Amino acid sequence: MLRLAQSIFWFVIRWLLNRRYRVRVEGGEQLRDLRGPVLVMPNHPGYIDPPLVLSHIRLAQPLRPIVKEAEYRRPFLYPMMRLVEAFEMPEVGEHSRNAREQTLALIDAVAAGLKRGECFLLYPSGRIQRGGRERLGSNRAAADILRLCPETKVVLVRTRGIWGSVFTVAHNGQWPDLARFFPRGVAWMAASLVFFAPKRTVTMTVKVMEARDLPGLTRDVLNPFVEEFYNQGATEAPTFVPFHAFLGPQEHEFPSLETEAEVDLAHIRPATVQAVNEMVEEQLGRPLDDEERQAQTSLDELGLDSLQRMDLALAIEDRFSFRSDRVADTLGELWALADGQASQGSESAQPAPKNWFRPVAASGPPEVLADTIVEAFVRRALANLDDVAVADRLSGVLTYRRLLVGTRLLSKRFRELPGEAVGVLLPASVAADLVYFALHMAGKLPVMLNWTTGPAGMGHGVEKTRLRRVVTSRRFVDRLGIEVPGAEYALLEDIRGSIGKLEALTVLAASYVMPRSLLRDLPRPDVDAPAVVLFTSGSESAPKAVPLSHRNLIADSRASIKRLEAKRSDAILGFLPPFHSFGLTANILAPLLAGVRVVHYPDPTNAAGLVQTTAAYRPTITITTPTFLGYQFSVARLEDLESLRVIITGAEKCPEAIFERARDLTPGAEIIEGYGITECSPVVAGNIRGRTKPGTVGPPVDGVEIRLVDPETRQPLPMPGTGMLLVHGPTVFSGYMDYEGADPFMELDGKRWYVTGDLVEVDEDRYIHFRGRLKRFIKAGGEMISLPALEEPLAARYPATDAGPQVAVEGIETPEGRSIVLFTTQDIALREANAILSEAGFRGVMRLDEVVRLDAIPVLGTGKIDYKVLRQMIVERTGAR
Repeated sequence: MLRLAQSIFWFVIRWLLNRRYRVRVEGGEQLRDLRGPVLVMPNHPGYIDPPLVLSHIRLAQPLRPIVKEAEYRRPFLYPMMRLVEAFEMPEVGEHSRNAREQTLALIDAVAAGLKRGECFLLYPSGRIQRGGRERLGSNRAAADILRLCPETKVVLVRTRGIWGSVFTVAHNGQWPDLARFFPRGVAWMAASLVFFAPKRTVTMTVKVMEARDLPGLTRDVLNPFVEEFYNQGATEAPTFVPFHAFLGPQEHEFPSLETEAEVDLAHIRPATVQAVNEMVEEQLGRPLDDEERQAQTSLDELGLDSLQRMDLALAIEDRFSFRSDRVADTLGELWALADGQASQGSESAQPAPKNWFRPVAASGPPEVLADTIVEAFVRRALANLDDVAVADRLSGVLTYRRLLVGTRLLSKRFRELPGEAVGVLLPASVAADLVYFALHMAGKLPVMLNWTTGPAGMGHGVEKTRLRRVVTSRRFVDRLGIEVPGAEYALLEDIRGSIGKLEALTVLAASYVMPRSLLRDLPRPDVDAPAVVLFTSGSESAPKAVPLSHRNLIADSRASIKRLEAKRSDAILGFLPPFHSFGLTANILAPLLAGVRVVHYPDPTNAAGLVQTTAAYRPTITITTPTFLGYQFSVARLEDLESLRVIITGAEKCPEAIFERARDLTPGAEIIEGYGITECSPVVAGNIRGRTKPGTVGPPVDGVEIRLVDPETRQPLPMPGTGMLLVHGPTVFSGYMDYEGADPFMELDGKRWYVTGDLVEVDEDRYIHFRGRLKRFIKAGGEMISLPALEEPLAARYPATDAGPQVAVEGIETPEGRSIVLFTTQDIALREANAILSEAGFRGVMRLDEVVRLDAIPVLGTGKIDYKVLRQMIVERTGAR
């Protein structure tokens, strides 16, 4: 029955296509009675040639096409894919560990089908042509399959005449939009009354061979042979055929297809280029020569197939923490990915939904309406039910009503999770907002896990907080390949799937009929009970768990909103991850509890995506770090950022170069520097709008008291003056969880003060000038980097001997970012040293920048390493001060 249905289907498709295409098959007599195993391999000029090939290249057995996931899953194609028993192929054009494994599994599955005598259609190039010639490069699928099935018959098909159609890149220089062109084509066929449509002449040339008669079954031999067949003769010029004999345009100007990767080599550090080149060499198993070490060098030319390119990109993401959905094609694009210049593609260029710009209905200033997180959230939602609350690309625009309903539904599932604390592993997103508030509604303590610390750091967090479950999404963990030792995942996709429509409608109806009922049955925690657990790296090797109470977070939110002077009509771009204290309070709690809408973007390192989101959603406020702001300025145009009025920056000192760029790109915006510490929820100080002092982080916010003490004697110092900063107030935490280290507090004048370990100067206006850090850590990209933590696994591998220590790690912050150096008496390559750190679970910013060989590590009279000497060596090497 299925075979009959397939035959009828292809008869109808062939009949319909022949109304528009005049197809001639040369060598078709070779296909008569051809039975499996058969692998049909056509060139791929456009999206229309698969139905043409499948309907005109007819074998004695059904021909099963191998179709990419994005096309297979299109609603108007999916039923046809099922009918013709198409094989679904994962999208290797996006980085994904799961996609890689699926691709290898697909190769095995196709090989198994061939061994059973089946017939498959495979496009060796893996994508439609970008130019007039077909290029296979180093794609490996065809060679891998044939190597596994050497008894297969191969049918090569060369299709000519399609190049220039709306289903090809040649038409307008962009990837064809099937969802737009398919119905458009149907409409033109109807306008031509089907029988009177102008026809495009298409020629298919067939060549049948035995796999064993091919020149070789390795990609290096097979791909050039197949390319030569596809591209036989002159480069195909695009041809235009009108849709209608009389209506519509009768001529078309084809664009030039010469494009270059937009890689700004001037802003890529030589150390980054060297590190990436070493990773490429490791993947190739050979060194690169001088001609290959060029930005335009194709990874295909180097011999890297799509899976190897994906492996490289994922390894670079793990090391450098920058993300891009598109797999790189050139060496320069890999450099750009490592340096944060890689664009995420067209996804972020979509316009914002119209309802995002709907005016605020409720009146009144932004304010937090209760003293605990869950009550403050519900009361704010009830006060602004139909106002826009939050948005992102994946979830769209949510009003407070939808946010409240979603939170209520998720909270019922979260109550069933074991343990009092539940981990959260999500980027800045609507999902993260929902999960955080839903955990509070369920009476759970959210523990925000920092995935950039790698398995070691997250495993430590699990142990400290006794986590048993971590809420995340399947898409996110697959994208990053994250594992959390000691805890199991609770996947949002599965949780959402368990929510029935009737249950969802009931809660939604309650928000209209009895909205105040949603205040009942809320947990009533003590204001001093923990409301979140964050982690921070200090001078010790392991992260410290920082519990922040309801009192801490609410006080910080109120003080931040007041200092920011935000209005209900403002919109905030929130992209800092929620494991970052600045990201949690400034991008989730303060705006959403006070009634200011937020648009999220999940990747702070994707400058192009952030700029495109700003251009689309027109936020008036962005909260960032100087590093991330600099990335955005490097790719932005004046019109992209013109909506910004306030740029809040913290976590590191903002260089003068950023202020200069801001004067050009955001002339209507004011950069406001602030100062915060995770243990202080985090905002301690911030400049005042209209009264900023360049070079300072502003005066303390409301409720925060500061004192200065001598760093060594801890004796009080007068203000104005310079000394180590102490902080007291409702935003200061009560102490680390499960911690046996030195007391982070000191008593002074009958009060308990948090010892920041930072050297500051306070002027006569109480504005704080940050002067330096006293602990052994540095900051880069807004993240704390513990130098002892990096040193520990290296010292374990190269322990001290009678001659003294063999390794030491020191680092400084430089105008360009940071310089972290491994000093060693041994021959250790940078790649080898970073591999040791990777094995120990360190990722992202937790890496070395350089290795320096010394005859001996300098030590003090006590035998301890003299880090001051090492630090001075770095200063002299970098020219930093």
